[in-house]
Amino acid sequence: MTHRRAYFLSDLHLFANRSFADSMQSAIHQSARQAHALILGGDIFDFRWSRWQDHAKTIQASVQWLEDLLRVNPDCRVHYLLGNHDASQAFTAELDGLSQSYANLDWHPHLMRLDDKVFLHGDVIDARIPFTEDFHERLDLLRKRKDERALPAGIRHKMYDAAVKTRVHRLVATVANPKNRVLTKISDYLDWAGHGAGAGVRDVYFGHTHCPLVGELHAGMRFHNPGASIKGMNFRMIEIPLVAEPTG
Repeated sequence: MTHRRAYFLSDLHLFANRSFADSMQSAIHQSARQAHALILGGDIFDFRWSRWQDHAKTIQASVQWLEDLLRVNPDCRVHYLLGNHDASQAFTAELDGLSQSYANLDWHPHLMRLDDKVFLHGDVIDARIPFTEDFHERLDLLRKRKDERALPAGIRHKMYDAAVKTRVHRLVATVANPKNRVLTKISDYLDWAGHGAGAGVRDVYFGHTHCPLVGELHAGMRFHNPGASIKGMNFRMIEIPLVAEPTG
């Protein structure tokens, strides 16, 4: 049976102490069983703030998580978009291998399009890079530099946990990501990439900001954000009806 619906989710931040995504495993699998496509919009795993403080262990666990999803749901096409916390070169090498082993997996470094819908992680809003022809190459370099930074020491994990308990992180997310600035930056990026309103896009799905949005109108498009599965934050998987195969 072919299902003509999809689900979008992002910012699970699996393996970080602040994430509650482990409790959502059965719900994610249930959605995959009902779907033609499942779009994972980046930062599904959190290599920087992993509780193991070890890239190799976190990547191994991430591959296992994806294999479980792919193997149990062979009729659901899974699209993986990179975010700023999971754009590790070692992980993308694993994604290459998984996409060869599982016919129902595709991965995308920047964005993808289904019908009149476009999907991206959203970290373009933080990239102080002009929209010139080498934008994606420079964005990849920025992600690479972040991935190569030393992992936070244990005391910084404790400080982060304390911020989550007091919900300071929720205030920071709201202040750091004014809605109009976020939507304007993403709209400008999509125009540059040839997937804006003028190219027939009507709905934009993105993550990164951790601030939920439901059909927010801007620049002739509706914007959607699932939030983040982080303690003290709001999160929901977004159902997308009647999708086709990707065109870009």
